[in-house]
Amino acid sequence: MRLRDFVGNQKMVNLLRARVLPEASLFTGPTGVGKRTLALSLAALANCKSPSSHDLCESCPSCVKVGLNSHPDITLFSPEKGKIRIESMRWLSKEAHFRPFEGGYRFFIIDQAEEMTIEAANSILKTLEEPPETTRLILISALPHRLLATIRSRCQTFSFRSLRREEIVDCLQKQGNSKDFQVRAMFSGGSIGTALQLDVDRTLEDRDRMFGLLKSWCTRKSFQLLYEACQKQPLMGDLKKRDRVKRYLDLLQMLLEDLYFVSAARLDHLVNQDRMEDLERLSKNIELDWIKKFLYYVERSKWEVDHYVNPLMCFETLWLRTRANNTDVGDFHGQI
Repeated sequence: MRLRDFVGNQKMVNLLRARVLPEASLFTGPTGVGKRTLALSLAALANCKSPSSHDLCESCPSCVKVGLNSHPDITLFSPEKGKIRIESMRWLSKEAHFRPFEGGYRFFIIDQAEEMTIEAANSILKTLEEPPETTRLILISALPHRLLATIRSRCQTFSFRSLRREEIVDCLQKQGNSKDFQVRAMFSGGSIGTALQLDVDRTLEDRDRMFGLLKSWCTRKSFQLLYEACQKQPLMGDLKKRDRVKRYLDLLQMLLEDLYFVSAARLDHLVNQDRMEDLERLSKNIELDWIKKFLYYVERSKWEVDHYVNPLMCFETLWLRTRANNTDVGDFHGQI
């Protein structure tokens, strides 16, 4: 991608396009904001034969090969079966000491670097610390806290932000993806990648299901109806799947944040604009402090799901925790 076509994080893009990257870089920020795309574009720019105004020409042999994923001086590593293993990183460390085949620099880009095994991460420490002059390493991670401290300390970090809603809408329109672009932007979480891949109908269906549960939870003393709803299909089946529970928790978090914004009279921040009236009615029955506690427990549940706690248990425990901090749990205790 030409750097002038990059969406969002323009200050970062302009900073990086005007110079060659440091020997070891760490690109951090939310998933889907263009970290990998920019890393590949910068690698292409460093090897472009006819750059113009710090941008790709897109027509020289080097740019053509990058477009075909066949440039011998640019290597991208991604997890295989969920992990980046030591064999790949040993190969990187060996290859990093050879001069470029065609361009001015060899680039080694490690996507989802947090998925390196400990052995793999340790095997590239020396290469990160003392890379050859013509070698550049770029690590990409949405979860940099999972990287070894020794990895982070050897890289210069560049932090990317989530995209603004209007930036995503503009990008979708330019790409000709005008269908449901407002909804895609609302539920993107600031990620153009998420916006492009979003299943709009399923997302709205899942959102409404979570809103129904939240409404029952906020307006009834008894937890019985909520519990029974969780025992019905398709929700019961979904709650056994880690990826589905994570998605439900994300949607529940969005709804709670919207409740907070409604209560604080900040309607321009709403994600669920189409449910504004429902949110306003619901907000009259709850207090900001309760919303804050609920949001805390949602974050805690997301952490637990991400750390391989049983997804169904995470979801049920979430309701128990909020129940314990709201009203008496006697009508629900012991039913799970």
